[in-house]
Amino acid sequence: MKRFQFRLESVLRVRQFEFDRTRAQLARLEEERARREGRVRDEVDRLTRGRDLLEHAVREGTDGEGIALRHDAITAGRYRLAHAESAVEELLEPIAEVRRRLHHARSRVRSLERLKEDAAEKHHREGLAAEQAELEELALARIALEQSTLGRADRVAGEGER
Repeated sequence: MKRFQFRLESVLRVRQFEFDRTRAQLARLEEERARREGRVRDEVDRLTRGRDLLEHAVREGTDGEGIALRHDAITAGRYRLAHAESAVEELLEPIAEVRRRLHHARSRVRSLERLKEDAAEKHHREGLAAEQAELEELALARIALEQSTLGRADRVAGEGER
């Protein structure tokens, strides 16, 4: 049986490459988002520690200058936190867009893979049908040969009886 060859194999490879490239891009964006979310967590922790220190300073009766410095540090921490949160938010739309592209690329690959599977199945069925037809032809030829051999044997036996 002839070896199966998918005519659209090169298109399938290109689409698979596009899918892999898009998946890698999504992985990079997700990694960046995780890094930025880690920065948000770090800023929240710093802000919490700063508030705790301010409360402690107020309870201990620290001078006004020390309390003002702690307050300024907390204000700066709020700004850094807001900035870190906005950095995470600005990645949400690009991530959503890449996910849409990934879904589209995946469906394009799957459709070609289904075509390839269907073509391979058809090729296999046609090969089996051809083999079956060849076997039937050989069987018919064998029967015809046996009948012609028997017919000659009967004629030879009939001639011998005369």
